[in-house]
Amino acid sequence: MPTPTSAESGKEKTVTKVPTGSTGTEATPTTEHTLGARGLGLGYGERRIVQDLDVDLPPGRFTVIVGPNACGKSTLLRALARLLNPTAGTVLLDGRDIHATPTRQVAATLGVLPQTPVAPESITVADLVGRGRHPRQGFFRRWTTADSEAVTAAMLATDVLDLTDRSVDELSGGQRQRVWIAVALAQETEILLLDEPTTYLDISHQLDVLDLLTDLNRERGVTLAVVLHDLNLACRYADHLIAMKDGRILAEGAPSEIVTESLVHEIFGLRSTVIPDPASQTPMVVPLGRHHVPGTAADVTGAAHDATGTAHH
Repeated sequence: MPTPTSAESGKEKTVTKVPTGSTGTEATPTTEHTLGARGLGLGYGERRIVQDLDVDLPPGRFTVIVGPNACGKSTLLRALARLLNPTAGTVLLDGRDIHATPTRQVAATLGVLPQTPVAPESITVADLVGRGRHPRQGFFRRWTTADSEAVTAAMLATDVLDLTDRSVDELSGGQRQRVWIAVALAQETEILLLDEPTTYLDISHQLDVLDLLTDLNRERGVTLAVVLHDLNLACRYADHLIAMKDGRILAEGAPSEIVTESLVHEIFGLRSTVIPDPASQTPMVVPLGRHHVPGTAADVTGAAHDATGTAHH
């Protein structure tokens, strides 16, 4: 290709579902595409992960899926991306069974960044991002000016244009993740699904990636669904939060409306205090362990031990 220029069972339990609020900073949703599921069952072999689940991604919003390990959040995302066949129920793209929709049509509407994407050995950044254009090209895959413009725009948006001729193998984790997001952007889809895009990144690069996704959502109206492990980052960046446990959705809605100490305990089995995030005023979960918490038995015992040790000296 030419080098770019630098120019669970959701029905077995009552679900807490709160309408997503607007902070006044989000873009007005412009997409007409919808993605959801009805009566969804998912599993691997004989192992059932998700049962009878209903879900809808709010169009034009930034949705984050959270929950403990093995709760089914990545499995759900794979099913929404048509990477996993349901054992029951249906995934609906624009109201139609996604598995009955032509592959090219799905790829032109829905972009996916899996948890651990693998690039061909020695491929350059420009060539890898260019592969994001394949769903938009004809049978003979002729490269057009529109393709070049889309690739350049994707690389500019993700700040990787200066890496055009670099091998993907040489990049840092943060650079590589931005390149993979550029691949998804080059598809020019209105829905983008990302499975743990901040995994293995240091905190500064995690924020870079989430800020980039927020820009895409607010400036282009891209519908986002992202699986994250960090509950506080999820609360800070999500318009709409989906909390899962044991293959079921226990709560969904705006983080400020659903994230409570009781929900954190129910989802993660964790005692906590929920306070306003000083940076964003969104909920911030402060975990309470057995140590370093004033007033707990472990803290009193530790203080007594320290005092005894001091007295012996």
